[in-house]
Amino acid sequence: MRADDYVEHYTPAGYLLRVNMRNGTFLALRDGKLQSWWHAGIEAQIHPLLHVVFLGEKFRVQIRADSPLIFFPMESGFVKIPFEYGDEETTRYMRIPQEYHGLDLLPGFAFHFAGYWPNVLPAVGDGRRYFITDQGMPRQNILRIKHKYPRSRLIVFKPEEFMKVRSEREKVEEQGRSRAVDLVKDLPDEAIAQNPVFAARYFLRLLDWRRMYTIPMFARLKPSEVEMILSFLEKMYKAAPMSGELKPHTEDLARLINYYDGVAAILSSDFNRVKMWQKKQQSYVRVVIANLIATCEFQRKFALLEKNLAFANFLRDILQILKASAEKEKAEEIAKKA
Repeated sequence: MRADDYVEHYTPAGYLLRVNMRNGTFLALRDGKLQSWWHAGIEAQIHPLLHVVFLGEKFRVQIRADSPLIFFPMESGFVKIPFEYGDEETTRYMRIPQEYHGLDLLPGFAFHFAGYWPNVLPAVGDGRRYFITDQGMPRQNILRIKHKYPRSRLIVFKPEEFMKVRSEREKVEEQGRSRAVDLVKDLPDEAIAQNPVFAARYFLRLLDWRRMYTIPMFARLKPSEVEMILSFLEKMYKAAPMSGELKPHTEDLARLINYYDGVAAILSSDFNRVKMWQKKQQSYVRVVIANLIATCEFQRKFALLEKNLAFANFLRDILQILKASAEKEKAEEIAKKA
């Protein structure tokens, strides 16, 4: 292998990234120790490069002429993909969740094609392609991409609906300043999939309990994202007795906490944790168990798309347990009424 097949890069946080250009993988070392992260349910020290493909002439992406390699910034569990669009001079960021806790720069390949169909692309190995396009892409091309690259994810950028607020503004103080959730008039489905934590903040701001149950049905959630959503819910639940706005919704918040506790148990891939969650249920609340079953089904579909068969089989078994428990609860309820 030639020397230029390898690229080494030091990050501001102290990581040494060793990129294997030919294999499309990288190692991350810190203080001389290889760093491990989880991919598709497996802990690994060799990590796949991120592959981002922009389709459409209105996108402007800073790509070096001699190499597609870019070190993308990471923040709060999301990789930030910079781009410009149309006549705008402002840099936007497409945020994509990635399981690289602590890493500040993520190596990846970026490509841009003016048309709505990519030319020859390098193999991704165990990685995943992210196609980013706009509403000008013909539906036929969308179907062709989904057929040719079934493991890829296609993100349709909609300028009029895109969240213009940067991630930094999600953390601003309430007093005297705007909050990100106040500046977004509507949240399209793709935005929920891209940033479930922001979606949770948005729906909680609106007291939209129904849509809070749907967040885990849009994308493969990470345990860290569920924990963050739970922290929002617990904070609101504690504040409810002293809040005129929240007090009437104390039971709704308690049910959502119970539901996301169940989601966290499912994502842990731990039968014992799921059983512990079950034991805490004196009786199943219909809205909780029904949505947990639906979430389990959707998460299983995502696992199958990622070819994570071990997790998909775990979810299949959990589904049977949850459905059996729901049927038993239903039968007992009918018997009481008889």
